[in-house]
Amino acid sequence: MKKYATIWLLALGHGLNDLVAGYFLGCLVQLKIDLLQVGLGLLVYNLLAFGGQYPVALWLEKYKDPKRFLIGSYILNTLAVSFFFFAPHLSIVLAGIASAIYHVAGGTVCARDHKALPIGLFAAPGVAGLVTGGYFAYAHYSITGALLAATVCFLLLLVFLPVKKRTGKDSEERETKFTLDQHDLVMILLLTVISLRSVIWNIFQLVHENNYQWLIAIAVAAFAGKILGGWLADRIGWRLYIFISLATAAPLITLFKEELVLFCIGIGLLQSGIPATTALVIRSVRGKTERGIGLSFGTAIIAGALSLFIPGRSFLFSNAFIFISTFVMLLLLVLAGKKGQELSSGQ
Repeated sequence: MKKYATIWLLALGHGLNDLVAGYFLGCLVQLKIDLLQVGLGLLVYNLLAFGGQYPVALWLEKYKDPKRFLIGSYILNTLAVSFFFFAPHLSIVLAGIASAIYHVAGGTVCARDHKALPIGLFAAPGVAGLVTGGYFAYAHYSITGALLAATVCFLLLLVFLPVKKRTGKDSEERETKFTLDQHDLVMILLLTVISLRSVIWNIFQLVHENNYQWLIAIAVAAFAGKILGGWLADRIGWRLYIFISLATAAPLITLFKEELVLFCIGIGLLQSGIPATTALVIRSVRGKTERGIGLSFGTAIIAGALSLFIPGRSFLFSNAFIFISTFVMLLLLVLAGKKGQELSSGQ
């Protein structure tokens, strides 16, 4: 119970961290400044917050002290909120760095038991925080003072939070048990591209249209999906759950874009595969938790986003891509099942 209290606290910090970022980015969009400056601000934040996670993971791997990294991230968040009054662009840079650090350090602590549910609990508040912060900015609520108080309070909580240092012994023991699975990597790549094609693109459209009712519904669906998905994946198997959730989500997201309830169910199912996917990434990198978190929460998103700009990207936006990818992933599930039977019979 004490372990899950720590996870829930870190999840709360994740939501607050992303709420700060969502508010900053929302305010930047609302400012009557050159569109190029707005675009650069958004680009810089995403490069730091997502692209910066893998370097942070390597750094944390070396020092093995996630508590110091968590405290450092919230010192940066507090500075970011303080500077927002007179230097909003600097605040976005600080928030991006803080986000990269917090995602990796918090995710590493929550993934120590090598289960999907704690990862889902930690990841769940992220989208909700971003959307809530963006809504406050859109509605012209001034919450900078409240954010400053919240970040300072959470920083103090982190100072007194008992977080053990990571020992190299546990990582070395698990390295010998985990082997790289090509089926996992193909599945992770497809899930990343499909997620970005089906979710992020639609969210951009909703933001552009100021449709925050749909955004809030999507945030709730993503929140619930990650928690339920982590719980179910631990019980029926990570690979199996990812394939089932994607095969069910694909037609809902593709065919029911105008039906809020069905679309949100699809979003929830698609997002519910993230905890299991992250657990598989950690296994694929031989139990190096920090690296797995950085790849899943950060680098995979940047890589998937780049796919939106490659030649032939129009195919990624087609319904055919969703159905072909779903078929491929179901085929991989069958192959993985046959491989498991062969290994069992060989023993």
